[in-house]
Amino acid sequence: MKMLLISICGAACFALPCHAAEMRIWTSRKGGILEASLGGVEGIIVTLINKDSKEIKLKAEDMSLADRLHLVEFGGAEEAILTGGEPGLVEKDLRLDTSGFKKREEILTFGDSADGFELFETPHFLIGTAGKIRPQAVAETAERLWYGMAFVHMNFRKDWGDKRMLILLVEDRDVYPELGKWYAEYLAANGQQGASMSVANTWSLVGSTSISAPDETCTKFNIFDQVTVFNIKDDDKFRKDLSPFPTHVIAGSLLSRQMGGVSSFGSEGYFALLTGHAYFKEISLAGKSETNLISVEGSQKDEISSKSGFDDGTSWARTLKPLVKSGKVVVKLEEMLKWKPEELTPERLVLIYSFAHYMENDSKRLGSFAKMIQRIESSNQIPAPEEFAKLFGFDTVEAFETDWVSFIKEGDFK
Repeated sequence: MKMLLISICGAACFALPCHAAEMRIWTSRKGGILEASLGGVEGIIVTLINKDSKEIKLKAEDMSLADRLHLVEFGGAEEAILTGGEPGLVEKDLRLDTSGFKKREEILTFGDSADGFELFETPHFLIGTAGKIRPQAVAETAERLWYGMAFVHMNFRKDWGDKRMLILLVEDRDVYPELGKWYAEYLAANGQQGASMSVANTWSLVGSTSISAPDETCTKFNIFDQVTVFNIKDDDKFRKDLSPFPTHVIAGSLLSRQMGGVSSFGSEGYFALLTGHAYFKEISLAGKSETNLISVEGSQKDEISSKSGFDDGTSWARTLKPLVKSGKVVVKLEEMLKWKPEELTPERLVLIYSFAHYMENDSKRLGSFAKMIQRIESSNQIPAPEEFAKLFGFDTVEAFETDWVSFIKEGDFK
């Protein structure tokens, strides 16, 4: 398995007034986009008005969840509009347009290194490669996952803006250690001694991690400062669109960016949310998991352990179900939100996965999940268990847990 380094840092009937409204980007399940203003909603039909004042009528269930959340929050629509249609696997359903994918002429370097990265550009990502690795499959995976986020989260497209996320695919065995050495020195020079030691001790072991790009690099290439790095020892895992390990890593990176940073007093649960989402996307889109987690502990950041679930992910549900039924695994939201990487067991990791599966596989709950992420983004903290329950329509944490347990035992958990 690849290793990932963890760093904790029915239709409603209503009508809307037809008046001048702001233009925004609307999206469909298949990836079509339209810049238009809202004309109105009646029954299951949404009327949009494009720049040429032409009316376009769409079924609400064919629109993205983010668009429907916008209708509820800003268009006066009832929340029943959120439950139309199934979430499905929009990343797979997307008719991906790759006409904008292209090679760039610049070479990206870090520090004084003579070795650089060739660059491949997509609408939302910059893929840097060192070695013989081809960027196409990872580029397609990244864009599909980007669309999946834009489909669900109302502010995602706007918050992203015009920058790109940098992903480095490092196959060259000389370039990878050189990059790690530069980053450890870069952190130390910026007063981050603990992080520098962690990088030095784990760099050669991990399959993927993240680094911070210098300000001048971010400005020059118009990229976000957080960079995803893949240590590629076997390029077979990177030749196919939506392969397990790249899917896991990029899905986690995108959700992390949308949630933003959290304050030290409000970070409890951040790890569970990110980890569960990454495994949910990996298993639901690729059919299995190929990702282990590496935990780094100790005063010298030299105590390293690997964490994984049951087998490869195909047996996770059928293994967890009897454990929950027998009471050997107990579902407690408050306890789970406190778990740290070093405290994981296979049972705990799979329970975290079941938590994400529960929240994201149903239209109504997915809408609640999107609202929760929006809440985290604006408050810079993870909701307390009681607030968690209320966001999902339950009066108590116990009622939330009961429904989650029912999903594991008798629902669509798989």
